[in-house]
Amino acid sequence: MKSNFSKGLLMTALITGSVMWGGTNVFAEELQEYSLDPMVITAQRMETKDLKTPAAVEVVTKEKIENSGAGSAYDVLQNALGVMSSAQGPNGAAMGSMTSKIIIRGVDKGTLVMVDGVPMNQDGKYNLEDIPSDMIEKIEIVRGGGSVLYGSEATGGVVNIITKNTVKNSVKVSAGNYGRERYAVSVGADRFNATASLENRGKISNMTTTVKNTAMGKTSYRHYDYIKGESKGILWNYNINDNVKFTHNYVENNNVMDVIDNTYLKSPYQRKEYDDHNNTFALAIDDKHGFTSNLSYGTQERNYDQITWKKDGTISKAIKYSWRKGYNTNLNVQKVFDVNEKDKFLLGASFKREELDVYGSAAKKMGNTPAKPERTGNYNRDIYSLYASYDWQMTDADKLIVNLRETFVRNAKGDNTDLSTGITTKTVQMNQSKFTPEIQYIRDLTDNSSFYAKAGKSYRLPELTKIFGGSVILPSVDLKPEHGVHYEMGYKLNEANRSWRLAVFNYDVKDAIESISGTAAEGNLIYSNTDVKNTGVELSLNVKHNDNLDSFWGVTYSNPKQKSFKTSSSAGGEWIKYNNQFQFNMGVNYHADKFASALSANYIGMRTDGTSAVHDRMKPALYTDLHFSYAPEKNQKAFLHINNLLDRKDYTTSKGPDETTYGYYTTGINFMVGYEYSF
Repeated sequence: MKSNFSKGLLMTALITGSVMWGGTNVFAEELQEYSLDPMVITAQRMETKDLKTPAAVEVVTKEKIENSGAGSAYDVLQNALGVMSSAQGPNGAAMGSMTSKIIIRGVDKGTLVMVDGVPMNQDGKYNLEDIPSDMIEKIEIVRGGGSVLYGSEATGGVVNIITKNTVKNSVKVSAGNYGRERYAVSVGADRFNATASLENRGKISNMTTTVKNTAMGKTSYRHYDYIKGESKGILWNYNINDNVKFTHNYVENNNVMDVIDNTYLKSPYQRKEYDDHNNTFALAIDDKHGFTSNLSYGTQERNYDQITWKKDGTISKAIKYSWRKGYNTNLNVQKVFDVNEKDKFLLGASFKREELDVYGSAAKKMGNTPAKPERTGNYNRDIYSLYASYDWQMTDADKLIVNLRETFVRNAKGDNTDLSTGITTKTVQMNQSKFTPEIQYIRDLTDNSSFYAKAGKSYRLPELTKIFGGSVILPSVDLKPEHGVHYEMGYKLNEANRSWRLAVFNYDVKDAIESISGTAAEGNLIYSNTDVKNTGVELSLNVKHNDNLDSFWGVTYSNPKQKSFKTSSSAGGEWIKYNNQFQFNMGVNYHADKFASALSANYIGMRTDGTSAVHDRMKPALYTDLHFSYAPEKNQKAFLHINNLLDRKDYTTSKGPDETTYGYYTTGINFMVGYEYSF
């Protein structure tokens, strides 16, 4: 691997040298003015300045994204403050229903991810690696409960990925060690913009820990190798006019992993193949006078096939282990009214139709009898919401904001059919409606500083598969929705070339939806309700050192806890630590004339395994990235991206391994070297 890395550096030098002729200052023309107080849309559902927003917000601009060398939205979010990214596959690649996950402030399943205000979440899943960075204008991250304005799945926070309205024509090619390759073509013409991409993810050995397996009186040791993976897709939009925008995103992912068993002389014991097809259509309307609306329809299809071999190399069994396809329809309409010169009133309504088809085989899934049945399920649910916000400017310095949402749930039902008997079981979950209020206060201390405080209720519905069952999940139709309260106070200061942000937060969630027993391997996971809570503090600093250099520094400390379930060895009910308590991240960006570079580091410490019986500490993680680019001409750029500079083997999930549970590792030190040509 080290020799491959050296070859990559030599390749970079050759590519860079081949284009180092002539040129002018390219980056000065492309970079926007650095802003310590960016405009924010997501936090209030209307445009405000960060300093005037009563929430902890981070805005990642297209300039930061380009300088970082990020390939997708997942890469961008890995280094955000108060955020923990989690994934089984390399670079956030989804393994069927094991998709990438963003955990904000320790809320394990409370992040709403949107693209241009349209929710990506489908049965709790979203594919961040499907959004190419070349099409991202900016990403807004709102930390803290957002359920009142955005509904279910926003108990921890909201991520809004905003796509570009203008894309430059370009071709980008890159390659790296582990056999990775990436190609992208972007086209912008009048009102049309598109980015098509193809990525080969290469081959990675020992991507997990080794676990002990005991069967039929024999013991062996197994681990996973990543054999190959491919992602191809296109994200495009068309601005029908200045007020209407149509967007379409289609992506196909294929990932193959082998289970290596030492009794098979390191030849594969089992192969697992995952195929994902994601397709989303969205129409957004903005009349520029306070009325906005979006309508979307999206599908997620996830297929998992499995082959098991005998020692002689013949196939023992080949099965369609599981399959699921979800269909989501979303409609949101809102209007902002100017009550007077200072006050505003927002009124909105939303509708979401969730439909899900699932299939599971060859294990005890979706029921206990008969043993190892093949079953299919069809589930659906309708969610209606009315929400409102009143923005009252009490004095020249004081503002009070009241947010309200009423959620109505209808037609939550599921049909499960045992294919071996033809027996269909129909189940219905009781209607679950909820009223969630929130109050926010912000005071302008000076022209460059403000203080805010807020308190509100949160609400999250259980996913359909957790209610009615899935490929590895047993039904639990009595599941309650999560509900709780969140509190936050913050201070914001812009001074000269620095911006400071401080936030203290607390949340207390009742009936959090967590797994109570079983394992995915056995296909008998059962979910139930418990309580979780967290108290923490965040501090960040952005510095504009000079025209060429800026940096970001952030630290967060919190104490996430979960109330334990009753087990055979525990009475249950005690508070136990889980997830991560400490984070320090930093980033330094430099650009001058034809050269730009970016260094980022994200340290995750005081990690606690939230699944093991003793809830042991996990070793800290340190994720690092270094990116260089050189542009001899305005239409040319060579670049080198190096990931995991210290060649660490850190766990990429928030659940730690034990003797019989796999832990997924970061890829060793890896690089991508490439060239971009604009025309």
